[in-house]
Parts: sequence; structure tokens; C-alpha cells
Amino acid sequence: MVRNYKFFALIASFIVLVSCSKRDNKTLKLYCGAGLRVAVDELIAEFTKDTGVSIEPDYGGSGVIIVRAEENKDGDLFMPGSVSYVNDLQDAAGIVDEKFMTSYFVPVIVVQKGNPKNIKTIKDFERKDIAVALGNPKACQIGKLTSKMFKKNNINADYANAKQSMTVNELGVWVKMKDVDASIVWDAIAENVKESVDIIQIPKDENIISKVAIAVLKTSKNKKSAMQFAQYLLSEKAQKIFKKNGYRTSLPK
Repeated sequence: MVRNYKFFALIASFIVLVSCSKRDNKTLKLYCGAGLRVAVDELIAEFTKDTGVSIEPDYGGSGVIIVRAEENKDGDLFMPGSVSYVNDLQDAAGIVDEKFMTSYFVPVIVVQKGNPKNIKTIKDFERKDIAVALGNPKACQIGKLTSKMFKKNNINADYANAKQSMTVNELGVWVKMKDVDASIVWDAIAENVKESVDIIQIPKDENIISKVAIAVLKTSKNKKSAMQFAQYLLSEKAQKIFKKNGYRTSLPK
């Protein structure tokens, strides 16, 4: 399964600056989905303050970081936009030691402020009179899930003419900057640009929720600290940080 993502990981290597610095054994390497960055940056800062353990995050689309985690063999932790990538990594490389569920992503529609194109549902993504941005299905989890959602609801979206991104963060920015009329992003991403966009909820029966997990990797040279960080994400303090930044820690009702 991981080989299906390698082409996009190769492209990303030319446009994403990846740290090549040598780490000591006290610094953990975390491969992390870009959509989690707002919360994870703060979580890392708090964890380091409390424990003295440093963490070096490598952010990217889930389809990109899964390749890095498999090929670089230097990771301590892997936290993509869906637990499915954790399972894929284990199936492909057998390097997942233990995984913990941390949070949930719920797709929502974001449109330009005031919704000038009167976009109401995912069915509107079939319209020819609106410019849309979509995640690339092989590069990031929001793209993969959007594609599944369209199939589930018989939506014939025009991917060929859509502006595509390898990270969910960029999709929200494009709507905010009025480069496109609409996109589908995680609810947490929408929450962080809500002053500049309008948010449209997708009905539960039409939607697909992404379950997020963090994995401790067998390649870790400091497994004790890696496990400590993974378990820290389940603590009351960490869960409050997730919530404060717009991330769900329980399934929506």
C-alpha cells in the first residue's frame, strides 16, 4: 500500500523542506499529518516543558509522511490524518509497535465569506460555475476521504479542473484568500480560518469521519520517551489543548 504514495512523496521532496539535522537520542522524530500542526505544535511545546524531551516534527500530507516513515527508518512516532495509514505502514513495513487513538477529523465545506456562490451541499461540487480546491487523494487524508465521500454520494466532481493540494492546510488558505470558491477541509482547519470563511456542515449520513491515531515505531531509539509522548496525548491536559484548537476528542453525536 505504501508504494502507492511514493510518487507524491518524491514530488513533495522537491517542494517541502525536510530537516536533515542529526538528532541526539533524547530528541524524538515525529512524522505528523499537516492538518494536526496547530494542536501538535502546542502539545510538543508543553510536553517538552514538562519533561525536557525534545520532539522534531516532520509535517506533511499523510500520503507523503508514510513514505518517509518507511524509508528513512529514523522515526520514533507516526501521527497521520487517519489510523488507516498507521495500519498501512504496519502492513508494509511491520514497524508499528503500538498505537493510540487521539482525536477525530470531521470534513466540512468552507466557502468564501458571505457565500457569494450560494453553495449549500457537496452536490454543488458538480457545478461548473464554481472554482473548487480538493486534496489530492494519494497525497493527503482529506483528499482520500473526499474521494470516498463523493463516491458514497454519487457526486461527479471534476478533479481534473479542481485546484489540488497535498495538504489540507493549503485548502483552507485558498478559500480564505478567495483563490477558489469552495473546498472540503477538516473541521479543525475550518475553525482556525472561521473569521475569513463561511462553514457548511455536511449531514452525518453523507459524511465520513477520520479517526486519528499516534503510533510508537519499532525504529525508535528512545522508545520510553516516545511512549511517554503518545500516552501524554491521552491526558486531560493534552485533550484540552486539542479541544482549544478546534480538534475533536470524541465522535460527534
